[in-house]
Amino acid sequence: MFYRVDYAVAVLLLGFVAGVLFGRTTKEITPSRLARGYYIAVAILLVLRTGASAAGMLANHSSSWSPVSGFLGDLLAFLFAALFGLALRRSDGREFLTDSSVLSALCMALAFTFGVAGIGKAFSIAPMADFFAQSGYSVTFLKFIVIAEIFGAIGLLLPWSLVPALIGLTVDMFGAVLTHIHNGDPLNDSTGAIGLLIRLIAVGVLWTLRPQPRARQNTLRSTLLAVAVGATACLLIAAGGSVAVRRLSPPVPAVASPVSK
Repeated sequence: MFYRVDYAVAVLLLGFVAGVLFGRTTKEITPSRLARGYYIAVAILLVLRTGASAAGMLANHSSSWSPVSGFLGDLLAFLFAALFGLALRRSDGREFLTDSSVLSALCMALAFTFGVAGIGKAFSIAPMADFFAQSGYSVTFLKFIVIAEIFGAIGLLLPWSLVPALIGLTVDMFGAVLTHIHNGDPLNDSTGAIGLLIRLIAVGVLWTLRPQPRARQNTLRSTLLAVAVGATACLLIAAGGSVAVRRLSPPVPAVASPVSK
């Protein structure tokens, strides 16, 4: 499903407002129990979306499954925003947001999205090669992106590789946005990448704020500053990398459309 910017923002805003409205009714629920409930809800939606995505890839008319997958993706975005609305109404909001179940659910949802994106590029190599050629990139770079997104998705699920995966995928998404800007594409084409950047940065903030045994707890101000510096560094790497790739790699020739007679 292709999202418009206003629609994507509306889904997030509705989720946040719903979280705020229902926050009072969940005050009696412990943070760990509420976090486990969120994890279960995300897991169920991901299982359903995996089935819809697989059916879409295998079926002859895959477009019939796109609305189903898109609707499930909207629900995941709605729940993501609802998290912060719920936390806003709780005195233990930080404890709730940094619970291991919440972080695991967020990483799991991101891993699914990037994994499907990488596999989708691999199954549609011709149109993707055409887009990369128009953007000034080579087919080698396209293959690198496919591999990077799949391995990045796996890295999000492993504690020891979470931070490198977050950094690499943030660079990837900044690169996607900059590529659309370079091509003169409308902002709507970058909606997916912008939405993923929001989630990647949110996970980075919550991961930094999480409680650590025998370690001093980071303040919200220092965490936001550190993540902002890291995000800026990722943006600069993406900008410099995209320029370097265009100059050093010959672009793949565009795929010509067949002419009907």
